[in-house]
Amino acid sequence: MIQPRSFDVTLGEFSEEYTAWAIQGKSGKYLAFPDRRYPSRRPIRFFTNDYDASRVLEAILDAHPALQSQMLAVVEVRLLAALRRCAADKVHPRADSYVVNTPNEVYELLDQIKRKAAPPDEIGPAGKSISAPR
Repeated sequence: MIQPRSFDVTLGEFSEEYTAWAIQGKSGKYLAFPDRRYPSRRPIRFFTNDYDASRVLEAILDAHPALQSQMLAVVEVRLLAALRRCAADKVHPRADSYVVNTPNEVYELLDQIKRKAAPPDEIGPAGKSISAPR
């Protein structure tokens, strides 16, 4: 199994101004769902561009129509600030990590969603998220 990179390593790889995109529901919670690379985790997904985040959102809604009522939307965030909030929040036990998906990884993710992987969960209030892996 691939081991997640440490939070400190991730912080060193991006600038404070770097923006990313996430999927957020009307409740202000970010969307979290399984990743084949980390079988026992349910990470919140960040994306390097809004196009990929929109494609993933569309695939999720196609695979799980019941989520339409959550009014999911793609939101832009400052990545490091969002990750710091993730690392500081110990409240949300169903999500336990984060993933910054590159465009190449999005293709695998879309395949996973199309195969109707486990339904995603909404985790974390707006501006807050989950604990990052240590």
